[in-house]
Amino acid sequence: MDGYIRVPKGTMVYPTGDGVEAEAVRDQVVKVTNIFDVDVKSDNFYLLLPDDMRLRYFESSGSKRPIDQDILEFTDRLTKGDYRAVEWSSKWALIADVQPAEPPARAKAVKKTEKPAKKPLTKQEQMVIGSVWRFVQDAELLYKVRNPAYASTREDLMSSLRELPSHERVQAVDARLNELGVKDHLDEAWGPVTAGETFTVRGRLTAGLGGGQDVPMLFRGEKFTLPYASLEPYIELVSGR
Repeated sequence: MDGYIRVPKGTMVYPTGDGVEAEAVRDQVVKVTNIFDVDVKSDNFYLLLPDDMRLRYFESSGSKRPIDQDILEFTDRLTKGDYRAVEWSSKWALIADVQPAEPPARAKAVKKTEKPAKKPLTKQEQMVIGSVWRFVQDAELLYKVRNPAYASTREDLMSSLRELPSHERVQAVDARLNELGVKDHLDEAWGPVTAGETFTVRGRLTAGLGGGQDVPMLFRGEKFTLPYASLEPYIELVSGR
């Protein structure tokens, strides 16, 4: 962030808005404005795939069907295991395809203004791929699952109030669901952990279980996916950034 990178000729560059991805036609040094995760539930992930994989990804990403393993393996090779990207002006590229660079001479000549002190990184910002975390206390981990009764109850209420204008109907349905205590997600027990156990973050997903940040992680020799919110109260960083 706020640094410079070299984008080598031939690097695949993607637009942040409407546009067509294309290879860089020359080496260039640019100032980074953002670093973000290219997760498997984003439009950015879709852009990385060759045409023959895009349809299969599109069909699976909007449903409960799992994404084909060869799609994930292809993208893991493409990103070199680092699912992050760097953004500058209105373009972005995979972080694995660029290199850190010194600012150009004209940038060095500009008088630097005093910057406010940087805020310390939050746990969620530190939870990058490869970071190692330790549980600081015994806990019973929970995660969110969809409540099968929610959709049918909501649909019944919407039908019974169809004479109301759309906006009023939505408000009335939400209020009634709240009165009934019918929630869209329920807590499900994942299992116990003990203080001192560690795990390694193997990937990042967004807007997953229960609308929270999903963290695929290696734990007890296996790979699991849990929401960040279910881990945050019980963990501390061992190594990472």
